[in-house]
Amino acid sequence: MAVNTAKRRAKNNAILLAQKKFEPTIDQIDFTKSLSRALGYYSVHTGVKEQKVFAIEFFSKKEPKIAKQLKKLPEYRFSTFGSLCRLMTNEQTDLKQLSDYSPFFTNTLKSMLEDSQKVIEKIEVAKEPTNVVSIQERMEEKAHELASEIEGALDDFILNGCKSTFSTKNYLLSNQVAGPIAKRIGELFVGSAQEIREALEGEDEQLVEGYSHLSKRELKKFAEFLEGIITDCQQQVQTAKANRAPRKRKAQPPSKVVAKMKYMKEFTDLNLKSIKPETIVGSSEVWVYNTKYRKVTVYKAINDVLTVKGTTIIGFDVKESKTQMLRKPDVFFKGLVLGKRPLNGAMKPLTTTVTVPNGRVNEECILLGAF
Repeated sequence: MAVNTAKRRAKNNAILLAQKKFEPTIDQIDFTKSLSRALGYYSVHTGVKEQKVFAIEFFSKKEPKIAKQLKKLPEYRFSTFGSLCRLMTNEQTDLKQLSDYSPFFTNTLKSMLEDSQKVIEKIEVAKEPTNVVSIQERMEEKAHELASEIEGALDDFILNGCKSTFSTKNYLLSNQVAGPIAKRIGELFVGSAQEIREALEGEDEQLVEGYSHLSKRELKKFAEFLEGIITDCQQQVQTAKANRAPRKRKAQPPSKVVAKMKYMKEFTDLNLKSIKPETIVGSSEVWVYNTKYRKVTVYKAINDVLTVKGTTIIGFDVKESKTQMLRKPDVFFKGLVLGKRPLNGAMKPLTTTVTVPNGRVNEECILLGAF
């Protein structure tokens, strides 16, 4: 499945890039808008792998020594930079014009060359060849490797008229992606999702121009697809935590599990009192009220079991759990029985924005109930 998608993506990109007549051109009269539109095109139709190829191709003809140095850097460093190289290769602009417009290209090139030199120096000073890579570097590399398949699905999504059967959730589950890596994969798409939403709002003229090749309906579908990817990555973090193999040791009593948990015992303004935190361990649903930000949160378990780590609730379903602000907390809690059904019933009429909770509990939080 993964191999076939990657092959399709490579084939689609090869067709688009081989037919240069479909690539964007720069209008010298309206340089800013046409440049933004061109960068938007490459952002949609190419990935970091192609971006690196663009940069190597450009410098191989101009400065072979620089091309040799850039080859040592990871692909994710070439985002946007590679697109600018492609435009210069296609003679749509040149280094002087880009430098006059913005220091981005020259500053990025300087930073990349400095980093490539550090790589060379590390190799030279090493007494013995070594393949030792830090855990963080391995995680970053793995995240980008897995994300490239999702980027391929994004390419197919655009090429197929904003339609796709790709499931990020199933992809992550089938590859047994660890929580920290799933979290990093989701973070890689946050910027793109935010950019699409800003283009939809229409306040940023450059973004509107950059995505003018997509209709408003297609942009909305694109934003929803990206946000779905991020949500599925967040869910995988919780799923991985819940499915993590337990250590072979004696189970701790609930009182010890919640020993470090910080919470507010009583909130006199609304006559609210916290339940004992021990009741959270093993429950399937927990309700929390943040007195400072007036936010009520419900945590619903993935596998019917919630627990606590430090001062954080873990094992919850990010799609079923939610946080909402209370405009009038006194009205919400007036006469409310703090039971499972009454709380769910009271939350349904709320019209404030729904957000995904993070599980953290602090001294400003009342533990309303655990069921």
